[in-house]
Amino acid sequence: MSWTDRPPSWLPPLPPPNKGRALIVLGWILVGGTFVYIFIMSYLGGTHTLLTLVPLLLGLLCLIIGLLRRDSRER
Repeated sequence: MSWTDRPPSWLPPLPPPNKGRALIVLGWILVGGTFVYIFIMSYLGGTHTLLTLVPLLLGLLCLIIGLLRRDSRER
């Protein structure tokens, strides 16, 4: 490691490299879990309510926000 690999002391610290990743993972878990629930309930002959769509919408919202946060850092 060379002395040029370290940032100068007068620069502020860099932001964390995985900004938005937690929201993306949470979004995938919510969307995937909702689809698994819908498929299992459909196979078993159960009924769905509109409340089934709430975790799906929250998951999509988390995915969109996480992807926008990740994209805005790279510009």
